[in-house]
Amino acid sequence: MSRKVIFSMILAIFAFTLDSFAFTKGPGDKVEDFSITNYDGISYNLADALKNSNAGVIVMFWSTECPWVQPYNDRINDYAKEYTEKGFTVWAINSNNTESIDVVKEHANKNSYSFPMLKDNNNVVADIFGSTRTPEVFVISKDHTVLYHGRISDNKSAAEQNTHDLKNAVDEISSGKGVTVKETKSFGCGIKRVEK
Repeated sequence: MSRKVIFSMILAIFAFTLDSFAFTKGPGDKVEDFSITNYDGISYNLADALKNSNAGVIVMFWSTECPWVQPYNDRINDYAKEYTEKGFTVWAINSNNTESIDVVKEHANKNSYSFPMLKDNNNVVADIFGSTRTPEVFVISKDHTVLYHGRISDNKSAAEQNTHDLKNAVDEISSGKGVTVKETKSFGCGIKRVEK
């Protein structure tokens, strides 16, 4: 294989990687409105949720099978309860085309989630955010601005967590302070997108 072909392949891979991350919403970016009519028959609209919440909306991109998401299942309801009490609306969004509505619904019921698990058909909402993995979290202010983007904590294992990044951001926002650490590196599974 010639050097020119190898160089072209490397360049294509690099360009694809850049494209995957170039449009991810980050702190200070605005999130356009979206709606999901969910399997429960309820329509979830971002603008309405922001209008009706006291503090903002927390969007967690989620999976029924990702080994980086599953360890959070034993404590995510406690987190969501705390965030809701601080005035936030909490949504989990499943954008994986490999996980059917029935699987998502069964997973949500099995784990007794205290927050809506929304099925993002054709990864439309994941594309709006530029989300690439699960778990990945966005905290959105009432004016549609991303205040925090990244991970829930620095370790999927509860026993090995040292930094509670999402909680820290929520606490600062609730106290009327600016978020100290506005963005962290997410770790997890790639979102399985449909080809468009």
